[in-house]
Amino acid sequence: MTGTTAEGGIKDVLGGEVLTDRATPAAQRIADLAKVSGRPTKSVLVEDYEPLLNALRAGLRLSDVYVLDSATLPRELSDQCARRRVPVTTVAAGLATELFRSDKRPEVFGVARVPPPVEAGRLLQTKGDLLILDGVRIVGNIGAIARSAYAFGAAGVVLVDSGLASIADRRLIRASRGYVFSLPVALMDWPQMTALAAEFTRAGGHLAALDAGATGSLDRLSAWEGRLALILGAETSGLTSQARSLAQATVSIPMNPAVESLNVSVAAGVLLHRRAWRNLAPATQ
Repeated sequence: MTGTTAEGGIKDVLGGEVLTDRATPAAQRIADLAKVSGRPTKSVLVEDYEPLLNALRAGLRLSDVYVLDSATLPRELSDQCARRRVPVTTVAAGLATELFRSDKRPEVFGVARVPPPVEAGRLLQTKGDLLILDGVRIVGNIGAIARSAYAFGAAGVVLVDSGLASIADRRLIRASRGYVFSLPVALMDWPQMTALAAEFTRAGGHLAALDAGATGSLDRLSAWEGRLALILGAETSGLTSQARSLAQATVSIPMNPAVESLNVSVAAGVLLHRRAWRNLAPATQ
């Protein structure tokens, strides 16, 4: 019931295919994408069940999905692949360890086409609040924030001076559980951010920054009926001078004075939850 095909190392097993040979083009492609690199590429690996499922639901274009021969492809993911005509190939666990150079290789992963960068116009055309991260560079925090932003209905996230070359970063995809593709996430420098802020305010929007020393009322910000762009700085350095110059108001989160600060992803979650009454309204009507 098994036999090596002309492609080399891919065998039919009960009607399926098992990738077994490191020399095949598919295996070489996976190995190349698995290398740690900050350079933008045309394709990216999406690893693990939940990120893959969420990326597919968000419309990310996947060319292939792979599952280890020691694992079982979850039915929901299998159905999503079938619906979108994404081929699923079984890969030998030993080969996967070699390709990922680690025993921590994912049990299921996919190869996706990197989506085009988000333009400022797309953010301006939306109706919900924006979240602007000023110099936030810890990828785990950025991923958690993207997940919260989508959960609470934000219209988009802008990453200024994030150090990322693309939102299609394997670390960011994992940290966001794949939700980084569910809403517009834009990479900008300060000139681009300043231009976006000018257009945003001309359209009636308001920019507010979170600042531990501010006396502005969070309740007032939460009740604001118009569109907001919420600016958060990095936990260690806070807001930059550029961010402060754009903010029309600053607010702080009431908290125990014995606690120096909140993790930026927690602070973002607090602000986004306080604005959820407005941002989730279109989705629930």
